[in-house]
Amino acid sequence: MPNDKIIFIITAAAIALLLFHKGSNGFPDNSTARESSVDITTSDETLTVAGDMSEDAQGVRRAPEDAGAALPLTPFPELIEVEQEDLYRPALDVPVGEEGPEGSNGVRLEEANSIDSASLAGSDGDKRLTNTSGMVFVQEGCFVMGNPMDDSFEDEVPAHKVCLGSFFLDAREVRQEAFSEVMGLLKNPARFQATGLPVESVSWYEAARYCSLAGKRLPTEAEWEYAARAEGVGLTWAGTGSLEDLRAFAWMKPNASGRTHEPGALKPNAIGLYDMSGNVREWVADWFAEDYYSDSAFNDPQGPASGSDKVLRGGSWDDLPRYIRVTYRVRLSPVFKNSRNGFRCALSPKAFN
Repeated sequence: MPNDKIIFIITAAAIALLLFHKGSNGFPDNSTARESSVDITTSDETLTVAGDMSEDAQGVRRAPEDAGAALPLTPFPELIEVEQEDLYRPALDVPVGEEGPEGSNGVRLEEANSIDSASLAGSDGDKRLTNTSGMVFVQEGCFVMGNPMDDSFEDEVPAHKVCLGSFFLDAREVRQEAFSEVMGLLKNPARFQATGLPVESVSWYEAARYCSLAGKRLPTEAEWEYAARAEGVGLTWAGTGSLEDLRAFAWMKPNASGRTHEPGALKPNAIGLYDMSGNVREWVADWFAEDYYSDSAFNDPQGPASGSDKVLRGGSWDDLPRYIRVTYRVRLSPVFKNSRNGFRCALSPKAFN
């Protein structure tokens, strides 16, 4: 066989192998993997992190605050994990003119572009369905939003005073069975599937739709942080300011065993809200703007009028303590979904009027 043919065959095989490797990163096609300089190693009992700040595959900043530190891991029983590719349902990111897969309950991108996201996020849905069972009443008040400390990220500053009216917030993250029932789904969208676990792998639009159908709405970003802080208390995490006590309040990388857990299994914050730090990140109503805190409204801020990304708060089972702080912000496209992202709903007292 001529040498040029041999070279061609070897080159083609190398390209095919490279493409296969890049296509097996476990993320949906609408995400872009970024190279990370953070190394994480685990043993049966510890997790060790080393490296510099980088962005993960969803563009989320990750910088180990205790590089080289060995954090104890808490073992949990094995949970059957569903392959992400098998249940990824493009609800709003289907090419224009094409329907989602059979049974996906999806809509086309052209329909998504016509959705008034402000009305989905800012209204309390069908008032006839209003029910405050399982919700916590959050009293009106003012607090300092953002992070005034030296460890803050650029989008957490400047810290600024915000005043809010009273509202209700779900005590726990929305569970899979409730989501499937309200949304009329035959297929559970979650990656970690079990009765009682929080729903995840849902887009912002799906979260907002669920809350609307339940007679509620997504909380604003300011409401979320105020509630996580137990009506403005200046703690680093929801429920505690102590790193030593954090595992009693939050499911995170050092103690979650690589999975979600039943909402409410750990301690709540001072006003009775569970898992505001860790377990799953939570979609909020606001569009994201990195400089929004510089000109945020003083009373009941609703976030920027428009944008390309929505905000998630609270961190997840896959995050280190620094990334489950009550001030930490994540930005993602509203159509993006993965096993770190869930939500809970809010309700305005005016919905009873």
